[in-house]
Amino acid sequence: MPVKTLPDQITDLLIAFVFTGKLVPGDKLPPERQLAEYLGVDRTSLRMALRTLTRMNVVHTLQGSGIRVLDYKRDGGLDFLGDLFKIDELELGGDFLLSGLELFIRSMPAAMRMSVEKSSKGARNSQGRVLGVVHKMYQGMQNGDDHRQLATLEVELIDTLLESTDNVFMQVAGSSSRQIRQALTEKSYELIDVKAHLDFLVGLMMRIVSGVADMDDITKQYVEYIVEAVKPLKDYFLTLPSGPRLISSPLHNGKNIMDLDDIMKKNIIGVD
Repeated sequence: MPVKTLPDQITDLLIAFVFTGKLVPGDKLPPERQLAEYLGVDRTSLRMALRTLTRMNVVHTLQGSGIRVLDYKRDGGLDFLGDLFKIDELELGGDFLLSGLELFIRSMPAAMRMSVEKSSKGARNSQGRVLGVVHKMYQGMQNGDDHRQLATLEVELIDTLLESTDNVFMQVAGSSSRQIRQALTEKSYELIDVKAHLDFLVGLMMRIVSGVADMDDITKQYVEYIVEAVKPLKDYFLTLPSGPRLISSPLHNGKNIMDLDDIMKKNIIGVD
């Protein structure tokens, strides 16, 4: 992975503060000069980071009122989630991972159905792409590929399925979540019978691309299977701390900035 620029590191740090609740909606950031000095960064890099956060609707600048933190759950978008997944120093927390897994379980049947509908209207090349990935998965199983390689193929299969829906929201959501899906799939593979899982996926996709399977039956079968298949992963998430936390500073300038309490005056007794 390429080394992140200083503006990107500052962006990651402030996103992590928002996500972990160290900065909450309505908080007013210190003046630019003061914040740059506290972080140990130049004002140009800080300005670039703040512009990125403004475009992401994480902060908002009002003339005469300074920079205020927005509610990422209400105002943010997929780019906020996409950045979260790329911050190696941030533990996302069991609750967040469980909610993402639940969304994935519910969205996949819709993606499969939309993919079939597109194919039935003439987009046959999508079937070929899905079959190509299915073939690679089958070959990977036969060749004894390791769990990471096989997990990468499952992620590629899902990406191909999302692409075949020709739905921009499905595709962008898939792109934003690719990194975390890779990590979760690899973790799941540590907990399940991988061969049985891939046998099921390959068989299911072959039925879908054949065009003869009933989609109501396919989606029902998938949901029943996946609910059981992810139980070990859900159990693992329940062993994790429920909330997110920073394990080290994303700002790699030797200062190890882990909060803004001093500069935000949040270290006063009785103040959250």
